[in-house]
Amino acid sequence: MIKEKLRNPIIVTFLLFCSFIMSAQERNISGMVTGASDGIPIPFVNITIKDKPGKGATTDFDGNYTINAATGDVLVFSTVGMKTKQQTIGTGSTYNISLETDIAELEAVVITGFDNVEERLFTGANSTISAEDLKVDGVVDVSRMLEGKAAGVNIQNVTGTFGAAPKITIRGASSIFGDTKPLFVIDGVVQEDIIDLDFDELASGDATTLIGSSIAGLNANDIAGIEILKDASATALYGARALNGVVVINTISGKRETPTTINYTLEQTVRATPKYSQYDILNSQETMSIFKEMEAKGFLTQAGVVQSRSGGVYYTLYDKINRFIGDDYTSPYSNNGFEVTNTPEYRNLYLQQYEKANTDWFKTLFRQSITQNHSLSFSGGGEHNSYYASVSFFNDPGLTIADDVKRLTTNFKNTFYLSDKFNLTLSSKASKRSQKAPGTYAKSNDVVSGEVSRNFDINPFSYTLNTNRTVRPRNNNGGLEYIWDNYAPFNIINELNNNYIELDVMDFLFQVDANYKITDKLTYNLTASGRYVNSSSEHNVTENANAAEAYRSMGTTIIRDNNPFLFDDPENPTEKPRSVLPYGGMYNKRDNTLESYYVRNTLNYKTKLNDIHDLVVFGGQDLRYVDRNQTFFEGYGMQYDKGYVPNINPDYFDKYIGEGGQYFGKSTFRERTVSFFGKVTYGYDNRYIVALTGRYDGSNRQGKSTSSRWLPTWSISGKWNAAREKFLEDSKIISNLTIRPSYGLTATAGPATNSLAIFRSESIFRKSVSQRENMLSIVELQNDDLTWEKQYETNIGLDLGLLENRINISADVYQRKGFDLIDYVNTSGIGGQYVKAMNDADMTTKGFELSINSTNIKTEDFSWSTTLNFSIFDQEVTKLQNKPNVLDLVDLTGGNVVGYPRNSLFSFDFQGLNDQGLPTFILPEGSSSITGANFQDTEDLLDYLVYEGSIEPNKTAGFSNTFNYKNWSLNMFISASWGNKIRLNPTFSSSYSDLDVFTKDFANRWLLPGDEDKTNIPVIADRRLVEQYPNLNRAYNAYNYSTARVADGGFVRMKNISLSYNFPKEFVNKLGMSKFSLKALATNPFLIYSDDKLNGQDPEFFMAGGVSYPIMQQYTLSLNLSI
Repeated sequence: MIKEKLRNPIIVTFLLFCSFIMSAQERNISGMVTGASDGIPIPFVNITIKDKPGKGATTDFDGNYTINAATGDVLVFSTVGMKTKQQTIGTGSTYNISLETDIAELEAVVITGFDNVEERLFTGANSTISAEDLKVDGVVDVSRMLEGKAAGVNIQNVTGTFGAAPKITIRGASSIFGDTKPLFVIDGVVQEDIIDLDFDELASGDATTLIGSSIAGLNANDIAGIEILKDASATALYGARALNGVVVINTISGKRETPTTINYTLEQTVRATPKYSQYDILNSQETMSIFKEMEAKGFLTQAGVVQSRSGGVYYTLYDKINRFIGDDYTSPYSNNGFEVTNTPEYRNLYLQQYEKANTDWFKTLFRQSITQNHSLSFSGGGEHNSYYASVSFFNDPGLTIADDVKRLTTNFKNTFYLSDKFNLTLSSKASKRSQKAPGTYAKSNDVVSGEVSRNFDINPFSYTLNTNRTVRPRNNNGGLEYIWDNYAPFNIINELNNNYIELDVMDFLFQVDANYKITDKLTYNLTASGRYVNSSSEHNVTENANAAEAYRSMGTTIIRDNNPFLFDDPENPTEKPRSVLPYGGMYNKRDNTLESYYVRNTLNYKTKLNDIHDLVVFGGQDLRYVDRNQTFFEGYGMQYDKGYVPNINPDYFDKYIGEGGQYFGKSTFRERTVSFFGKVTYGYDNRYIVALTGRYDGSNRQGKSTSSRWLPTWSISGKWNAAREKFLEDSKIISNLTIRPSYGLTATAGPATNSLAIFRSESIFRKSVSQRENMLSIVELQNDDLTWEKQYETNIGLDLGLLENRINISADVYQRKGFDLIDYVNTSGIGGQYVKAMNDADMTTKGFELSINSTNIKTEDFSWSTTLNFSIFDQEVTKLQNKPNVLDLVDLTGGNVVGYPRNSLFSFDFQGLNDQGLPTFILPEGSSSITGANFQDTEDLLDYLVYEGSIEPNKTAGFSNTFNYKNWSLNMFISASWGNKIRLNPTFSSSYSDLDVFTKDFANRWLLPGDEDKTNIPVIADRRLVEQYPNLNRAYNAYNYSTARVADGGFVRMKNISLSYNFPKEFVNKLGMSKFSLKALATNPFLIYSDDKLNGQDPEFFMAGGVSYPIMQQYTLSLNLSI
């Protein structure tokens, strides 16, 4: 019994000892890590053993892992976007782990376009916009969706025409004369612009603006999210291309081992047409009373109107007075056989029908068409691949009778997981656009008088606001009624049918991304892409168009002598001008092509030591190859009504060459860059992060000297995560507090291209054809020292999370010091060039940004969240030798002067009206206070011009509220912009025609002596005043550019109001679908505030004519379903 009792403890002790030996012995532990919600394997999950630093593993592409561990060890599974999970090892050897999504960490990766950086290690200033927050149904251009969505990002819709880009700046413009828009990057590859346009060109309304957007072919439904990189640290890897910031667009990818999902979206949009009630335009009766006053003052006479270049109702009156029908002809306006009897009674009777016409040009030229945007996508994946494919079709029948747009896009992306270490992604994006627009010629400025004009401008919007309502589109019988313009018959409906642009754009990109995991810590990545874009624009002017008829109008000697479209033969100076277009019309073609290639190789080393030391080393190189070609052809004599047979007149070539034109030509642009870059990031205990980034760029666009052509850019930045310090670790209020300082150098190539001399091949024009010869003219002299535009930037940021991150606040203060900016400097002219481009300008910008996101209420059925962002900056040009003239400074796009912001607006100092009703100004000593304005003056301009402010807003804000109740969601989004000035549309002139439109200001015009004390609206000048002041047109143009014609540009706009409903899952499943939702959306429904002086003028829109239209109110119904 005693022996048995002794034996039992011995056995127990032995068993316990064996158990201890077994538990202490390590063995292979394996398994798979998947998502708890979808069961999809999760690659690259970090696996460590608790309290055993230095030991760990990572799951492979299939989510599998293997690690040596002992019984009792605790495995810790962690990865970005998922909740960390611990698993205690028992006696088994296989442990499959499912991780739950961590909502708070789901977006904790910053996608820079070069690499994906964990948010905890990211030290730059950025804004993240999810696809849900970005998407605005009914808006096709993704760049316009950014308005008000991120602090520091300013979007100005200078035109709303499809294909034309808005003006986009991040933290204000960083170049004085160069491009100011940010770099757009899609899936890691920069989207090159088809054509480079500066702000003046973007706002010009010229046909080239139709290809101004580099992302017009992107389907918004393909976007997964957008990252906006702002400071030198965030953009450092882009080096000498990131002066203006970077917008990184990440598109949707498929997921492995998921069934195929089909998603369809339909957006149907109707736009509200403009109404006269929005504008201060006089009706036809009020307009006719002004015509009567003009007639009494010696204008609108029969002799003057019939021989004039343009004429409206008075032209038709006098034309019919001179037209004999027959002795037996009678009508309400005639009793003597003429179409109108030339007596006061019959003339007034005839004009009465136009006095009552009150034509609604908006109803005539605009239409409430329905645009449709269809998008269909397929996504899914198998064991060894994942895929995503989409196709979309957008159809816009046109806001006006002159417009039409059709766009088709495709997107294919397939990722092949060829092994545990290697995956390959092949993707392609393509788009095709067909667009119709009104025929447009480039606008021009008269530097003497200050007038801005555009020949044959038939833009329906500008035509409506510049043509009075006495003019009728159709006569009493319903036929087209013609007036007189450019010395030829004109009807806007006929002109839009016979003078139009047809644009076709093809855009194709192919991309390869390869990832090879050399070790658990070292990864190699290859990104290679090729893109080809072809834009073909055909401007058709048929023989029936006014623009063609003007070239053969010579009915009278006066018209023949004054018609600028006729040809004066220099070899026969006594011969009368003759037509260069006796038959046919015009066919003008312009092609732009872009061919670009990009290759990037990178290595990324990432490790974590002792669970507290993070080290990431990233480096690589890239090559960039860009070719742009432009060809054009100006063809006269195309006979559209005769099978497109050209009728060539040799006089056309003599006229065109004599005027300095080229009737065909080709230009090429070649850009080659090579870059090397690297980044080292170190983090200690997730509290202290330091990052060093450097890049070395070389470009053929810069001067041939090494110091000019090659540029190192760099940044140093850090982050302190104060919330992990002991004094805040247990805080119930502060859940996140980080401080981010950064400093660095960024750059861009600048607008100048004369690193080598630029020549143009021309033909010398001489009277005799036999004496003409080819020549080379110097466009730009070579500048060996031409180099990059550069900028030092300091940024200090703060991120604060309160109440378990229900309130998140991000604030940044920054200072930018731009130097070596391109300046156009007046020289002595040595070498044959008086103005030369050189790196000689400086500019500083200081600013503040604030973003607040809050979850105000959150219950099981109801939630309310708010997003607010605000930004402000102050800018000053500190060095500049460029000498602008008066017109540069007073024009609506502003000019640049030392001591003022970029694109500052100046005005003539209006001093009121004199006793004759004429405007007077403070002008240089010795100049007439009425007609002494010199628009070409360049000396001492600030002595008499008044600074109004910048045309670029320096304060922006966005305010969004989202309310969710069960399956319903209501969102209201307000955008605001202020701090800028706007030049009101020019309205006043020293002489008017019976085509001109008059605003309601004219009701308060000067009429009698003494009115100068009551009004600032100038008199309608009579013959006596025109003869007394030979340059009276300068006075009225100076008034248009004076302090009296400036408004505040600030506005608050209700940008979007949307209401959506997600049908219950049970109902949707019965229909065989996984998702079904409907949304109603109003975009730009109304302005909450704008300056009353605008009188309907949109504060963002530049009314330039051509192809430009303002953004309109629109209402969209969208449907989304998934199967």
